[in-house]
Amino acid sequence: MANSYLIDSTRNIVFSRAWGILTDDELLWHSRTLRADPRFDPAFRQVGSFLELSEVRVTAEGVRTLAQLNPFNRDSRRAVVAPSDLVFGLTRMFEAHTNSDPDQFRVFRALGPAFEWVGMDPTASWPSGEPDAIIGVPLMK
Repeated sequence: MANSYLIDSTRNIVFSRAWGILTDDELLWHSRTLRADPRFDPAFRQVGSFLELSEVRVTAEGVRTLAQLNPFNRDSRRAVVAPSDLVFGLTRMFEAHTNSDPDQFRVFRALGPAFEWVGMDPTASWPSGEPDAIIGVPLMK
């Protein structure tokens, strides 16, 4: 599995993406690495995409731990794109265990509505810039 994030400081948003096989370890790596990134601000918005997953190996314990490590502020607007019922349900479980404001956290089935909900153009494409980190290995800038 691989995952990445891109911090767009000009728009105050984090773009997070996972593909391949999703596991607890990768989710926890993502949260810890993002929190430690000096460019990250917990007040930023976020769009997370699980559109490219081939398999899900996430446990309920992993979801609870991830919720405890949530690096975002309670009132940060966050949208997660979860096309499968399994990922949708796991994301809703995360929402129930995190301290996020329920009015600021939403799960979507498609990218356009998620972009629109965080204040972006719904026809925009996923950012093409180089990610800030991939699978725990920071990229050299």
